[in-house]
Amino acid sequence: MKKCLLIIAMVLMVLPFSTFAEANAATDKQLNINDDNVQSYKDGTVAIEGIKIGDKISKIKSKYPNVMFSYSDDSNGRENYYEFDSANGHMIITAKVHDGKETVKRITMIYDDLTNVNLKSLVSVLGDNTTKRVQNNQYTGGYAYVNNDQAHFQLSKATPKSKQFKVYRIDLGKY
Repeated sequence: MKKCLLIIAMVLMVLPFSTFAEANAATDKQLNINDDNVQSYKDGTVAIEGIKIGDKISKIKSKYPNVMFSYSDDSNGRENYYEFDSANGHMIITAKVHDGKETVKRITMIYDDLTNVNLKSLVSVLGDNTTKRVQNNQYTGGYAYVNNDQAHFQLSKATPKSKQFKVYRIDLGKY
């Protein structure tokens, strides 16, 4: 009996660190963009604030019961839009409707503060198929935009004199 309980405890300790665990993009403004989960970003399967592409909207509404804004547009193939405030910023969810069920099609997370991921490390992790656009400006600091097929990142500088661009917005899903 003791051996059985010990084995169960060991499996429960190892399981969250296994490759079967869902890649989570953000926790307290600390993004986890690294070589281990870069394929998840390329595939669009990373979770932001515990929400990922394909999740049911009912799950999100139970996690964030106070919807700030919702909009339904019947002219665009039945997409619905929801906006939520989270502890780290503002989230916009685009849902597709199929047979009366809503699932997440796109996720946008706009952080209140700059995250810990800079432009150089982001581009190196996402690889050669990444589109990068950088605009420096002596008055505002500038902006940067990094894009692959599934993940889109917007970066900014903390001050005009800062040297590094940091991520402040992530968009997951195809547009």
